[in-house]
Amino acid sequence: MNDRLAEALEYISDKHIAEAGSAKPRHMRTVFRAIAAVLAVVILLNLPYIPGRVNARTVSEASGSRAMERPDYDKYRDKDDFDTDWAAFMAYNEAQEAATEQANADLAGFFGDSTLLYMEGAQDNRVWSPINGFIALAMLAEITEGNSRQQILTALDAPDLETLRSRVEAVWEDVYFRHEDDYEICYLANSLWLDEGLNYEQEAMDALAYHHYASIFQTDLQEDGAGKALRTWLNNNTGGLLEDYTKNSGFSPDAVLTLASTIYLQATWSKEFDPLKNTQEIFHAPVGDRGVTFMNKKLAQMNYYWGDSFGAVSLGLKNRTQMWFFLPDADKTVDDVLKDGQYLSYLTGNTENYKYMKVNLKVPTFDIHSGCDVAGMFRDLGITDVFSLGTADFTAITSDTPVVITGVNQAARVVVDEQGVKAAAYLEIPGAGSAMPPEEIIDFVLDRPFLFVIATYEGTPLFTGVVNEP
Repeated sequence: MNDRLAEALEYISDKHIAEAGSAKPRHMRTVFRAIAAVLAVVILLNLPYIPGRVNARTVSEASGSRAMERPDYDKYRDKDDFDTDWAAFMAYNEAQEAATEQANADLAGFFGDSTLLYMEGAQDNRVWSPINGFIALAMLAEITEGNSRQQILTALDAPDLETLRSRVEAVWEDVYFRHEDDYEICYLANSLWLDEGLNYEQEAMDALAYHHYASIFQTDLQEDGAGKALRTWLNNNTGGLLEDYTKNSGFSPDAVLTLASTIYLQATWSKEFDPLKNTQEIFHAPVGDRGVTFMNKKLAQMNYYWGDSFGAVSLGLKNRTQMWFFLPDADKTVDDVLKDGQYLSYLTGNTENYKYMKVNLKVPTFDIHSGCDVAGMFRDLGITDVFSLGTADFTAITSDTPVVITGVNQAARVVVDEQGVKAAAYLEIPGAGSAMPPEEIIDFVLDRPFLFVIATYEGTPLFTGVVNEP
């Protein structure tokens, strides 16, 4: 972890988590808005933000990244010691890559299904974060029991909780293990907020802290400062980019706990676009043609990919993630690309359909956002019991109060310009071509609705999105 990020996180989690004042005694609630899980993903570019103060008592501290540190040869006096540590480091990397590859393969169904359910038929812009959806559901599985947990495991195609935990660690370390300098960072954070009057199972708290890297806080959720503390935590861990969304976050009068998960990433293009080469051209949106600004790369040497219903290119970002652009064939739609799911295999390099060639690339600058209640999407995935007071089983965390989920509110934003990518996602649970190109030069012009995916090189999808109107 770079020094700047470490200092910021220390500012958040150690220096500014003060002991909460003693809560006023009150009756335990029996009907309430039980889970308010906030998922936030941010990709931003050099965005200054001064963290605020979070006031809440810490029940369990989040586990740090368990990634092995790369040995620094200059710090060794004995070459044999270095060779031993280097061999261990390489073995760790190999095992980590294998674990991530397996986790992404196992989660491909959830990644594809959730993206399709959220975006199918959309005439507007849509953005979804598959990895945050997965992490939030994994946390939810940790604090449920019985059929409530089993439905989540089934939706995530996991045979048991231990398998789910191992997948969380694999994708977490894949994303988290990407800090190279002060401008290229990726940081994840989870938290659980408990009401002062709630009796909880410490074992469940410790499991969340270790297996899900979550900080556990307890405070009086009905005090005026509790909602502010949650908003501060969210803003601290998303660089302040989501303040327009987090201003509505808080606790309902009957809330007893809240789950929160964030991803913070800032990235610049490996090869930036030259703004002097921008052009004003037409984008053919579903609602009609409109003029937009296009970024241009002429005769750029890159891999061009093709599938049964699309063509695609991938642009690298300096933090070793990449942004994929999938353009449906002229007789296809984004829905066609989403339904066959072929695009997901390209994220991990599982395709022979590519050719290194010269590409005249045109990418529109865009700032898109979307938001809605996605509880229906979770139900369509088979997760239903947690939404009913009669069937929800949260006895893994507490046995003296019933818990039920009343909604899943999601909002997201992605901004693409000449320097790089800025994006944010927020989710609250209250609680071109079908054949090889014949030429050596191809025009790849994103002037009609297209699909994009921001993913790690190991294929972990951070964002999926449909641009219908830049």
